[in-house]
Amino acid sequence: MKSIVNYLFFLMLLSFPVILVADEDDEADQAEEQAVSSDEEDEDGEEALSEKSETQPAEAVTPAAENAPVKAAEAETPAAEEVKAADQARSEEVAEKKKDDGRGFVFGSYGRVQPATDLRGGSPKWVNIVGHGSRLEQESYVELDFAYLFKKIGDNGPLFDFVSTLAFSESLFHNSGKWIALNTVRNLFVRAENVFWKPLGFWVGSRMYRGDDIYLLDFWPLDDDNIYGGGVTLHFDDFALEYYFGFNRLEVDWQYQEQEVVSNTFGSESITWMDRQRIVTGLKYMQRYNVSEKLGLKWKLIGEFQRISAGEKSNDPLDEDNSIVYPEDFGWSLGAQLGFFGYAKNSFTDIFFKYSGGLAAYGLMTVPWGFDIDYKTKDAREILFAVTSNLEIGWFGAIFGGYVRSFRDSDGNKYDNDDFVEYTFSLRPHFFIHENFYLAFEVSHQLKDMNGLANLSNGKTKSIMPQVTKFSLIPIVTYGGGNYGRPQLRLVYTLAVQNDDARYSYNKEDFRAKHSVLHYFGLSAEWWFNVDHR
Repeated sequence: MKSIVNYLFFLMLLSFPVILVADEDDEADQAEEQAVSSDEEDEDGEEALSEKSETQPAEAVTPAAENAPVKAAEAETPAAEEVKAADQARSEEVAEKKKDDGRGFVFGSYGRVQPATDLRGGSPKWVNIVGHGSRLEQESYVELDFAYLFKKIGDNGPLFDFVSTLAFSESLFHNSGKWIALNTVRNLFVRAENVFWKPLGFWVGSRMYRGDDIYLLDFWPLDDDNIYGGGVTLHFDDFALEYYFGFNRLEVDWQYQEQEVVSNTFGSESITWMDRQRIVTGLKYMQRYNVSEKLGLKWKLIGEFQRISAGEKSNDPLDEDNSIVYPEDFGWSLGAQLGFFGYAKNSFTDIFFKYSGGLAAYGLMTVPWGFDIDYKTKDAREILFAVTSNLEIGWFGAIFGGYVRSFRDSDGNKYDNDDFVEYTFSLRPHFFIHENFYLAFEVSHQLKDMNGLANLSNGKTKSIMPQVTKFSLIPIVTYGGGNYGRPQLRLVYTLAVQNDDARYSYNKEDFRAKHSVLHYFGLSAEWWFNVDHR
């Protein structure tokens, strides 16, 4: 427990925002605002003169020496009427564009490609011993967004959005020689807003229903639901309330199973033998405050409930008695988030806490383990504390992310390796050498404290505490925009140092079990654009 408290203090110390306000920066901002105001006044004057000259008849712009008094009848010339009509058409076009600003077809994407080597003649191995380690060594991945945001009907009409996201994992032909694309649909839903009442909205479909993440760990610590269902939302200026309900099913033999049976007519046929649909429902409340001109505050509360139906898993289709009967089971989560933002350019700090029990302690995309004697998960518990922060001051920026997680399964045995405490942190400072060139470094550490004994390759058993420390050098060519500016092209070198206990956690024939020091050297490209509509 003492180690957890020490690590929590260490996380808070690293993530505490440093707010620096220099007088010269304020003076520069004021001078810039005055210059912008002066420019806007000049532009307004020029536009007024331009509009005046365009709307006057041709005779009104003749040289002064040839000017004569213009009669009222002559002012209504066909040329003047055409100019007025053109101006009116332009005004209507601008108003229409403003009303439908950003609507229509939208193509967006998130992705990364990362060709790399382990400097020993092979492809690199991901050296992470915790659930969510540094993302620098992840495989290539891309999400393609195709959305259509329907045009608004009238000034107060509803807004309808169709959103789809097609995802491809590491299945590149030039890396496998196979005509195979490993793809899936991550989003496919329709959303309606401003329906009947401006704050009211609805959505229906299959959706990644997420909140804020820890970028360096590619981890959503509070709300990361992957559900097939729908929701109702109420969005006001400073607060929001969201309710969601849906289903989640994994095609694994704990939740879904097909069986070959004798057909009623001839031969055999495949039937659905077990189908345990998990129901997920929850409520989110979010609130935002402007504490001052340079500091904002937000907080969020979530509550979630899960239920899965009973089912029978067959271990042998020829033996009816060789089966497992899974009972109905439940899960729940309670969580909170506290965030600060605006204390520096592009700055934020988010602190998360979540307490989960039963099914929810494992996560929606994980098959539970460590059941009790009745094959239930009611005694499983997860406690999670996480922090992420971003800071940019002048030519320097830094991103931080880390978490502490305590997990206990439901089998009642407190001294097995299924019960553990894991923690990790990652810090990535950036030096903005040029608008389009940054030099970044990353240091991260992972530790997993397991309660049980591990069987070692030498035949002995001992209590182990795997640890991995990584150091990375990352020159970056970027489009600009600070720590989170994308796209980025990178050269990445990572040195991973693992202790003997970390090597023992792998199979003795695994490459990572044979080396205490591992290398990752490669190129990387990462991008995201037009994904705010999700």
